[in-house]
Amino acid sequence: MERDYLLEIGCEEIPAGFVGPALWFGGQQFAEVLKKARFVFDRVDIYGTPRRLAYVIRNLSDRQKASEEKVLGPPKSVAYDKEGKPTKAALGFAKAQGVDISDLAVFPTDRGEYLGIVKAQVARPVEEVLPEVVAGWIPNIPFKKSMRWADLDVRFVRPVHWIVSLYGDRVLPLTFGNVTSGRTTYGHRFLAPGPIELSGTGEYSDKLAAADVFVDLEVRKEKIRAGIKEAEAKIGRKWVEDEPLVETVANLVEYPVVMVGRFEEKYLSLPREVLVTSMRVNQKYFVFEDEKGNLFPGFAFVSNMRVPDNRVVIAGNERVIRARLSDAEFYYGDDLKIPLFDRARKLKNVLFQADLGMYWEKVERMAEIAGYVASIGFPAKEKDCRRAAFLAKADLTTGVIKEFPELQGVMGRHYALRTGEKEEVAQSVLEHYLPKGQSDDLPATDVGAAVAIADKIDMVCGCFGVGLIPTGTADPYGLRRHTLGILSILEARGLRVPVEGLVDRSLSTLSGKLKYPVEEVKRKVMEFIQGRLFNLWTSQGTPGDLADAVISAGLTDMTDLRAKLAALVAFRSDAAFEPLAEVFKRAINITKTYAGPLAVSETLFEHGEEKALHKAAQEVSGRVSSAAKDGRYAEAFREMARLQPLVSAFFEKVLVMAKDEKVKNNRLALLKNLSNVFAGVADFSKVSASKA
Repeated sequence: MERDYLLEIGCEEIPAGFVGPALWFGGQQFAEVLKKARFVFDRVDIYGTPRRLAYVIRNLSDRQKASEEKVLGPPKSVAYDKEGKPTKAALGFAKAQGVDISDLAVFPTDRGEYLGIVKAQVARPVEEVLPEVVAGWIPNIPFKKSMRWADLDVRFVRPVHWIVSLYGDRVLPLTFGNVTSGRTTYGHRFLAPGPIELSGTGEYSDKLAAADVFVDLEVRKEKIRAGIKEAEAKIGRKWVEDEPLVETVANLVEYPVVMVGRFEEKYLSLPREVLVTSMRVNQKYFVFEDEKGNLFPGFAFVSNMRVPDNRVVIAGNERVIRARLSDAEFYYGDDLKIPLFDRARKLKNVLFQADLGMYWEKVERMAEIAGYVASIGFPAKEKDCRRAAFLAKADLTTGVIKEFPELQGVMGRHYALRTGEKEEVAQSVLEHYLPKGQSDDLPATDVGAAVAIADKIDMVCGCFGVGLIPTGTADPYGLRRHTLGILSILEARGLRVPVEGLVDRSLSTLSGKLKYPVEEVKRKVMEFIQGRLFNLWTSQGTPGDLADAVISAGLTDMTDLRAKLAALVAFRSDAAFEPLAEVFKRAINITKTYAGPLAVSETLFEHGEEKALHKAAQEVSGRVSSAAKDGRYAEAFREMARLQPLVSAFFEKVLVMAKDEKVKNNRLALLKNLSNVFAGVADFSKVSASKA
């Protein structure tokens, strides 16, 4: 028999940003836990408000599935002695499984015969199993932060006050902390705070709706949208659509009521970003505009309850926004009194990081690096790039940013334009923070790209230099994101800035700050960048071995690296690829530890194959180097393929590790020189021989 199962966890108000993940990811986890417990069901439906999380398991079977589990123990050779008697290993396994030694059997496997047992897992009824499963799962519902309360030995996002655990019309009792489950839920905290008895799972949503709680997030979102549409008609302006805000607000209320407030038109003289941030981010208000994009001097907001007179609630919200905009007006006017470039020197009093110094020191480093990038990519803008670097963080000293930190860069761009900076220089103040995420826009200007690269490489090299290195999933300074940003900007804008040169320049500006030898820091930074580039390319579908082969040959510039990779990917389909990869991998491996002289003496040759390979290598090496220098990598690989038969013949006829030390070293030098020339194009020791 199948019934729906309802689990509702009632608690104090949950932060809006916590509700969605707890429901979405929690529902997925709950489904996996139930499957692991051998329950059959259709799906997990999720419901939730700030005061409750609810999971409804649709058509849950009343019993687990029966199953058999094969448990293997020690190999037969270990389980029995020469006389066929069970050893301590066999006896210990039987004891651990709670069975007699005679109950064990021998099972054939791919690895040989093993002692084991087949355990039958019976189908237990839902009331025996599910309460234990649920009680064990509740503490694992995903939250960014959880808390303890009273003297209880449990953790949850907020103190739990009630739990509903209903299978059809039957209560499945379970305990969490000091709360025992039942069939009682509660309505709206103010409009209908009394208890609600549920006779069965089917009446859950309807009874809560009657108690002024719309438990379905989608229902609340739709009611908010409908209220905003009414507001549009009332004020004659269009809503600036903002679905993320709709969802956030929907997770702040149980009974949404949309109302409209206003503020004085004088505040429209403030930058649009200040107005929108104050309303949207700080107050969770919805904004409106006319057909020309001009903001309406007002807003819509969502209340959590019905009231006899909306005017009181509206007036309260208008007072709040008026105070915030009044502060913003004061700070904005005060900020404009000092040109942004002049403000930069105040960064001498703003700490960037304890070991890396003040923000003024950081922008000095950024100016040097941005100038270096410009000298390669757009020399005529080098002076602008250096100036832009000093402007990049100057808005941190402004009053508006202290009030609205979300506007870093946005206000810097505005202030730069208002105080006479070139448009591209001003735009770079905003763009140098880009990209902020994997799918974010990249800087659109040359100056913005240079300053963004400078900011990010300073962060990466600086953090590695003082030991702030990412570990596992922990990356508090966003070094992985910064590195991908650098690589993406370099490639997208076709900047021929060598990655290694960029690291060298950044480390040179950090002199006196590094806690470790510069070569050690450089090695770790380069390995980190190589790892990020490998992940980037493989995520785009590049075979891992080819990505590794190109990256291991050295980080030049991104345009060159991409051209090399494209040529190698195309070359893999050539019939010459696998034989070439095989012989060069052998050459690289056999000379890996050779550190002797690289001069090759023809007088020490004993075989024609040595002479033929040496002569051809001298000719082909020059052509490969020339083609690689010009970025003609397809041609370079074709030239390398010419040597494959000669290298194969060399290995077939010539004993590299000859007894005569001079002859051996001469042959190793021949192969080492060959490997060195081609290693600058691609490291074939990383390449898999098979196309698969």
